[in-house]
Amino acid sequence: MKRTIIALFALVAFSGTAFAADSYEYKGGAMGKVAFPHKAHMKLGCAKCHEGAPKKIEMNKDVAHNKLCVKCHKAEKKGPQGCKDCHKK
Repeated sequence: MKRTIIALFALVAFSGTAFAADSYEYKGGAMGKVAFPHKAHMKLGCAKCHEGAPKKIEMNKDVAHNKLCVKCHKAEKKGPQGCKDCHKK
């Protein structure tokens, strides 16, 4: 029982730090790397990007360009929207 409690505590502690990362860096393909300032986006609330549950988003070109990032930036009329605004070689 004691080991189970310790294991659960460790799991919760680790998962909390995973969601609290300041920023992430994605490969970005031939256009160059893309830095994502996670901490800056956290003020919008998790559900804005994570569809109601703070789970890992599998980032790819379709997600970044069509489903989340650019789509949201255009709708909100703020944030980077052009290729070189996000991609840095």
